[in-house]
Order: sequence, then structure tokens, then C-alpha cells
Amino acid sequence: MRNLIIIPTYNERLNIDKLIKSIFRQIPDISILFVDDNSPDKTGDYIETLEKKYSNIYLLKGTKKGLGIAYKRGFAYAVKNLKPKYIIQMDADLSHNPKYLKTLIKESDKYDIVIASRYIKGGSIPKNWGHIRKLISKFGNSFTKLVLKIPYKDCTSGFKIIKVSKFNLKDIDKIKSNGYLFQVELLYYFYKKHLSIKEIPIDFQDRSKGSSKLKIKDILEYFTKINSIKNKYREL
Repeated sequence: MRNLIIIPTYNERLNIDKLIKSIFRQIPDISILFVDDNSPDKTGDYIETLEKKYSNIYLLKGTKKGLGIAYKRGFAYAVKNLKPKYIIQMDADLSHNPKYLKTLIKESDKYDIVIASRYIKGGSIPKNWGHIRKLISKFGNSFTKLVLKIPYKDCTSGFKIIKVSKFNLKDIDKIKSNGYLFQVELLYYFYKKHLSIKEIPIDFQDRSKGSSKLKIKDILEYFTKINSIKNKYREL
């Protein structure tokens, strides 16, 4: 298997059909691993029916423990059982447009990690976001870049392609951050391992259905734990 998309899900039943159709419209033979955290809206049960219909759709069920735990489970299952050359991280809420998949895959021939970025030239965030949400997102990324001293504009992006041969599952398992912090710690780990990383611009879209899972406690945790990530990888 060359390319595998890992998509964590929690109450995303309303988005699944449109998401899958959009992905397969771009790349019909790409594989998708859904990691469902026992969604109350039966997202996992629905994907289970799709798994029987499509040979390139896979489902990994588990309990809700956060985005980071879901991704780590997905990485481990993928590496051990599906053995892809590249893993693509992607959200289920349609905020990541599948039209960028071909560009990510193309650029991965030249780089170890390719990030779909909202904040480099040519990228954008939704115009209908409120001022507070825009401020939190932009400031959060600027703050992260300043504290960790990394050159990337979109440190919290959950849309990226990763060359599997460039990471160690034991190292990934040591990442204890969750939520948006997981994306930051994962990126910082790759940066400290001196991997080649590129950002490509995307127009980030607001979710079309369902509600955002971002909570106040997630925001507070984000700003209070950035420095601990820096200290953790000081010796790399």
C-alpha cells in the first residue's frame, strides 16, 4: 500500500458519505483508515457497513480518549497491519478539502513531511469565523512558532502527509499531548529529527455539519503546555 489516509471520527456520521465521495473522486484507489471513538451517533457502525462494501476502507474502533490517542492507535495499526509508504492525516468534518490530496502526494516525493497550511501565502481561513476564533488560531500558531523556534506558519495543521519510514512507533507512542497539542508535538518531533518539511497553501473550510469539538479547557491547556514540549525534546 502506498498512501493511507487516517481519519479520526467522533459524531461525524453526517459528513462521512460526502467525505468519502470527495476523496475517491480525487484518488479512486486510495485507502482510508477511520479511527472511531465509539461515536454516540453511530458513525463507527455506519463505517462498518462501508468497510464491507469497499476493499480500501478500514475501521478501527475504540473508546474516546482524545485526538492524540486516536491518531497513535491509527498509526500503530497502519504500520503493523496495512504497511503504507505514506500516511495522510485528515479531519472528518470536511474542513480539509480532498482536492489538495494530489498536491500533498506529489510533494511527498521530495519531502519527508508536507503540511497543508492555512497561514502561508496563498492559504486562508474561513471569512465567517468570528474575531475571537481568528485571534486564537493566529495567535496560537505565532506563539508556538516563537516558543519552539520553528519556521512553520501552521503548527496545528491536522492535514499533512508523512513518510512512514521516517518515524519510529516507539517515539510516537511517547507523545502524550492530546487535541491540537498532539499536532504541535508531532511536528516538533519531526523537526527535531531533522526531517525535510514543506508547507503548501490551502483554503481551510468551516465544517459543513456537526459542531466544533474545541473547548475552553483545550485552549488553556494548549498555551500552558507548549513549553513542556520544548523541554521534552531538548536533547534531540
